[in-house]
Amino acid sequence: MVAKLSLLSCAILLIATFIGGLRFKKLPINLRYLVALIGLEVATETLSRSLNAFHQPNLFIMPIFAAGEIWLLALVYDKSMNWLSFSRVRPWLAGTFVAYCIIDSMLSPEVAHFKPALLVVESLLVLGLIGLYFRKLLNELRVANLGQEPMFWVSVGLVINHLGNLQIYLFSNFLLSNYSKQLNLNIWAIHALLLVILYSCYCVALWIRPQN
Repeated sequence: MVAKLSLLSCAILLIATFIGGLRFKKLPINLRYLVALIGLEVATETLSRSLNAFHQPNLFIMPIFAAGEIWLLALVYDKSMNWLSFSRVRPWLAGTFVAYCIIDSMLSPEVAHFKPALLVVESLLVLGLIGLYFRKLLNELRVANLGQEPMFWVSVGLVINHLGNLQIYLFSNFLLSNYSKQLNLNIWAIHALLLVILYSCYCVALWIRPQN
């Protein structure tokens, strides 16, 4: 089950990459940054699987990906909201998190060290960005059909993914202290399913035409 879901998530990620590359020139700037994020996802997944194939630790990739994801998502939502106040804060917000990732990696340089606190902060920041987007969306009421709004699909996918992952990160110490093979498989199955949902939402967002 885990292997099938993992392969399915990779297949959908490649489809999202293909759609993004095919429509890149026609996409608005916010979705172009999303394509860049998808490219980062592909690079991270490729490196992670390569290291795993050679039985090398790959957890050190997490802070690097987290920093890149927050930086690019901040740009995605900045260009989507066109909110001057957020545009001023965005470099400091994303830059502070990148600095936090660097400092955390320096203080805990072990390549096989899991960093749940960093991932919890990342998920909370992503959920905060989505909250700001929906707040602005509800206040302005400019979108007639949410199903035809790409950023709605991006946000839905991110909400489901990060809310699910947040539960895993928050209870990671308990899960590690009560480790079992079946529990580990269940966690990875949930993680893979969350990625399937996220990448599917990315595909929809890149395929539909944004409303004017």
